[in-house]
Amino acid sequence: MRLTRYSRRHEPAALARMGALVADQLVADLRAGHALFLLEERGNAKSEALAEIFVPPYITQFLYLGEPGWEALAETYAWMAELVHRDAGARGLRGEDLFIPLAECRLYAPVRPAKLVAVTGNYRPAPPGAIEGGVPGAFAKLTSAVVGPGHDIVKPALCERLDCEAELALVIGRKCKHVSPAQAMEYVAGYTILNDVSARDVIERERAGGNILIGKSYDTFAPLGPWLVTRDEVPDPMRLQVRTRVNGALRQEGNTSAMVHPVTTLVSYFSQLTLMPGDIIATGSPAAATAVQRSLVAGDRIECEIESIGVLRNAVVDEPE
Repeated sequence: MRLTRYSRRHEPAALARMGALVADQLVADLRAGHALFLLEERGNAKSEALAEIFVPPYITQFLYLGEPGWEALAETYAWMAELVHRDAGARGLRGEDLFIPLAECRLYAPVRPAKLVAVTGNYRPAPPGAIEGGVPGAFAKLTSAVVGPGHDIVKPALCERLDCEAELALVIGRKCKHVSPAQAMEYVAGYTILNDVSARDVIERERAGGNILIGKSYDTFAPLGPWLVTRDEVPDPMRLQVRTRVNGALRQEGNTSAMVHPVTTLVSYFSQLTLMPGDIIATGSPAAATAVQRSLVAGDRIECEIESIGVLRNAVVDEPE
């Protein structure tokens, strides 16, 4: 499944809700669909109340439901995937459209993580010591930087060297701590894309002071999306092509098979912290496609693409005076 948080373009963000892609270019309203499914297929008179519980507005809330939530979602999704072929104009119990064209939707970040851990130096050829040391290098991006697909990336007035990197992002599905690499995938709900936006010159000044924080965590510096692809849809996360394009020109390309630390190692290692549903582990980015990379400027359009997941698109704008 491709799970998304969306609203119609003319609706306020407060009405954003949980959906899933069906029939390629349609978004299914999962709450409304679950309510109709329970009433029509199960004869449950409390279908709307149950739908409010099992299909909350936020995907992170849904992840906290655990196995009962996934069971309810699976049967509803299967029913709606069949219904859309019979009646794409079907309506819910409140008269709402069950299926909306993707082009008419505004998508939001699929999750709002409590923790966003970003791994560095995780692709071969790796920086010196990245393999020999055996410990993944990482930093935290503040979650206030998270925005969704289509949202503008704001170039700070103080930044002269703006950069971007596509990264495979693991979405934690269950609370875990001290898990082994063999157990790691049991705690991954699925995958999305992170655009790790960086103010390189600000980071250099911060390093001189002994830290990296603001240059990685300005508002809008963590676009996520376009959706959460469930784990079963990606048989091998270690065989995915990763690309970044700016204005259509290739900026970065690689394959997750070149990771120094595989996804199972990353989940195991960072589970020294208590990982919670919705937390993100971004797995690092491959090398640049060319030796010289110009800094991003207002008007640039960025596409971060990962095989089996999709394309995350954002544009750059200048910070208002």
